[in-house]
Amino acid sequence: MSLNQSQRLWLIGPKNIQNSLLLGYLQQNINYSCAIIDPYTQQDNQHIDPEHLICIDASGTNYERYQQTLEWLPSQNKVFFINLESDKEHERLLQWPNVCGFFYKGASHSHISHGLASILDGELWFSRKLLSRFMASNRKSPSKIPDSIYALTKREKQILNLSASGAKNSEIAEALNVSTHTVKTHMYNLFKKIDVSNRIQAINWAKEHLPAQDVA
Repeated sequence: MSLNQSQRLWLIGPKNIQNSLLLGYLQQNINYSCAIIDPYTQQDNQHIDPEHLICIDASGTNYERYQQTLEWLPSQNKVFFINLESDKEHERLLQWPNVCGFFYKGASHSHISHGLASILDGELWFSRKLLSRFMASNRKSPSKIPDSIYALTKREKQILNLSASGAKNSEIAEALNVSTHTVKTHMYNLFKKIDVSNRIQAINWAKEHLPAQDVA
């Protein structure tokens, strides 16, 4: 079975027998070309494509080192950790959107391969207990919806949506097939309805108060 070189897994960690055996097993079971980066520097990113997987060996390191590595890595790559200790320090890693899985010290090759298959399928690989603690610590009640939101027309919400995406008045006019004068009129009217005085304030208001589907 030939390997697709666009499907590559980089392991950031020591070049030891344990990591070499793991990568050999994963290469056979997930059909990814695997290689070790030791030591890892930002210059290594020139070899990392967006679809590549990143495995970080947590042996003998701490959260500060994990954080530095995550700050250096491209944000679009899926990242998972192996050889984590069973303590709470690493829970802070859940705040990173590209961190997709944790595998603890002593996890078998088959367990890691099974979890990695789930990650490749778009899932996360964390324990329920860990996710429950994280959600309990980070969830909060959403902001109260202001009455002014109900005064906005569908067209005004569309214009806010496009403005929040960075579109200029001319681009909004083209997208909605209206004149720039019409766009300016709608902007002026919605400014009054939500009690803001400029475009930046309107965009910030929309991001805080409009449902996600209206400002995405």
